[in-house]
Amino acid sequence: MSNKLQQENVAFLEGGGQMGELMRSFNWAETALGTPNSWPQSLKSTLSLLLNSHYPMLLYWGANYYCFYNDAFRISLGSKGKHPRILGKEGKESWSEMWSTLGPLLDGVFADGKPTWKENLFLPINRNGTLEDAYWTFGYSAIKNEENEISGILTICTETTSSIEAVQKLKASEDELKFAIDATDLGTWDYDPIHDKLKTNARVKNWFGLDTREKIELHQATNAIIEEDRQRVNGAILEAFEIKSGGKYDISYTIRNKQTGQERYVRALGRAWFNDNDIAYRFNGTLQDITDQQKSIEQLKLNENRFRQLVKEIPVGICIISADNYTVNVVNDMALFIWQKTLEEAHNRPLFEVLTEIKAGILPIFEELIVTKKAQFGNEYPFILERNGVKETGYFNFIFEPIIANGVVTEIMLVAFEVTQTVKARFELEESERQFKNFVMQSPIPMGILRGKEMNIEMANESLLNVIWRKKRHEVEGISMLEVFPNLITSKYPEIILGVMKTGLPASEKESFVFFEDDNGYWEFYVDYDYIPLRDLDGVVTGIMFTCTDVTDRVQARKKSELFSKNLEKQVILRTNQLKEANDKLQISIRSLENRNKELEAFAYVSSHDLQEPLRKIQMFADRVASREIANLSEKGLHDFNKIISSAERMRTLIEDLLAFSRTSNQEAKFEKVDLQEVLLEVIDTLSDKIKATKTTLTHDSLAIATVIPFQIRQIFQNLIENSIKFAKEEEAPKIKIKTLIVPGENLGYLNLSSEQTYAEISFLDNGIGFDPAYAEQIFELFKRLHGKLEYKGTGIGLAIVKKIAENHHGAIIAVGKEGAGAEFKLYLPL
Repeated sequence: MSNKLQQENVAFLEGGGQMGELMRSFNWAETALGTPNSWPQSLKSTLSLLLNSHYPMLLYWGANYYCFYNDAFRISLGSKGKHPRILGKEGKESWSEMWSTLGPLLDGVFADGKPTWKENLFLPINRNGTLEDAYWTFGYSAIKNEENEISGILTICTETTSSIEAVQKLKASEDELKFAIDATDLGTWDYDPIHDKLKTNARVKNWFGLDTREKIELHQATNAIIEEDRQRVNGAILEAFEIKSGGKYDISYTIRNKQTGQERYVRALGRAWFNDNDIAYRFNGTLQDITDQQKSIEQLKLNENRFRQLVKEIPVGICIISADNYTVNVVNDMALFIWQKTLEEAHNRPLFEVLTEIKAGILPIFEELIVTKKAQFGNEYPFILERNGVKETGYFNFIFEPIIANGVVTEIMLVAFEVTQTVKARFELEESERQFKNFVMQSPIPMGILRGKEMNIEMANESLLNVIWRKKRHEVEGISMLEVFPNLITSKYPEIILGVMKTGLPASEKESFVFFEDDNGYWEFYVDYDYIPLRDLDGVVTGIMFTCTDVTDRVQARKKSELFSKNLEKQVILRTNQLKEANDKLQISIRSLENRNKELEAFAYVSSHDLQEPLRKIQMFADRVASREIANLSEKGLHDFNKIISSAERMRTLIEDLLAFSRTSNQEAKFEKVDLQEVLLEVIDTLSDKIKATKTTLTHDSLAIATVIPFQIRQIFQNLIENSIKFAKEEEAPKIKIKTLIVPGENLGYLNLSSEQTYAEISFLDNGIGFDPAYAEQIFELFKRLHGKLEYKGTGIGLAIVKKIAENHHGAIIAVGKEGAGAEFKLYLPL
């Protein structure tokens, strides 16, 4: 084919920057699409439009969704990964990481031809060598071929990750604002009118004279209002619950403490929230003590709808108009949705008759485009649109593309994407940050913000400057705190502040001594301070917010009291010495008991060890008699002989258990940090034959990691599992369930465990014969058996060993059971 003919066949791929060049040089003959000269006209026209657009576009063609895209969309693919790999590839292969979401959307448009759009959809993308989190707003429009059949889907797409980050930053600002409110002298309430439930902070309950530990009802709170104001306040609450009021609630009144009779003049500022049925479902706000104030501090208004409705519908529209009289030649459903017009009201009509209000703003842009033949675009461009009979300003990102034929602009393609809510959200974010800063600056509590390892002073309110630092604003802001106060370099505070930034954990201290020194003098005092970390959107701590309160008067008063107490201490020294004498005698008695206990354990070990030798001889000679004379024994003689064998075997078991019991007191055994699940699996493997023979079903969770003596814990697990198998019901296979909970020691005071420790509660629950709850403690006693020797074999030492090992580990074990309903043993080991 001649070069001229080749150029004519791919003329629709002219221009288009890097992607146009790539498509022209691409070897299409080796793809399922074939050479470009065989492509349908509808595909060629759409590609020409796509390549010459500055708006991000992606075309899916055919039932397999072969991919085409332009330079503007290529940016979203990153520097490596998909570009140029996905050109001409099937959609499922190109977008495998997100196809479970994209596939059904594309299938829907391909099936019925109805356009669709999604806003801020979370779709991670493989780009730049990794899977990145990303948010997208995009619209799908069906492309029809010459037979009026759907052959492809055109996507107008923009990445909105930055918008989502703005919302997250707004949430972070809200958290900082909440901290500031908690640091001030404000009460808060939250009332559920539907279920008549009221929540308040402790400050409100203290003001009202109510118990801070108990829940209160609305009538208890309103009863604290003096009688002269009560009816007015109740009326204001009922009015706030009416939808026509907008839910606003702002009223001042007097309350009287139920316990002390103290009166406060307060301002209540809040609002009610309504559901879709215009019924108030939430009523919350703040209560401020304004008794001594001439003016009320401006109350920050939290608008919950701002967070839930921050990102609304962002329609994407496509329209093609003629360049001579701006007649609407092509318009999609999304554009009609933006305009709020029907197809009959817009198609084949001049654009400025359809939207008369936009002419002044858009006509100069059209004229510039026709003269320069260059695309015109704008970000967050304001347009006045009439919607529902009301003119309002909307903000749009747009691309106006010239369609050129024979060197002349014949048509203009309009692509618009509304970002009104994003722009308004940014305005609100800026306003929220401004209000937060004003709140901090006006707070009567000294507050400030430090940034970076240099501890640069970003913000300091008037209270901090005047009361604590005694500096002017221009002397501190933007300067390192250590440069302003060099004497702090050798103090503890730089290390504490940098520790908060490093660990992200808050720090606080009561009555901390601090002194400042500069050219103007030297001053010292005691303060209560709190350091709270401030994080960026990525979670990295970049600074701290701190509050400090001068408590010098309180400390000095206490020191006077302590001096008086020292004089009293001299009067009790004599009694203290007497108590010490008595305590010394008690310690001697304790050591004596410990020595006796060690002697008893040694005696048990030696006795049981020395008993093994004669027992081995009894069993050895019994085996010889059995091998020679068993056939000559009478039935009664055989019965007696078997009794001897059984008794010898039981004595051997008793001696081994006694040895095991004595070993549990070995204080020289080393503790090791082990995974208890691995220990359990070793025990299960050891008992596998017994578990299989008894058809035992055993389940367990992941247990925990603890510092223990491994062989002793192995012995506990084996004894408890064998105990459950031994005491199974005759007609039912054993079932053992092992589960783990993490329990704070403060909840285990009844077991005499440390309240400052955290414990792993490992429970062994079975479906066996159980036991009478009255014997829950006796079953752990040495040689204690609840059943006869013939009914269930054993020495009565196994559970005593378990208890002793638990105590060796500074833990505990308890048993819970019921006759005929199984048993549960709960083992507590400190983590």
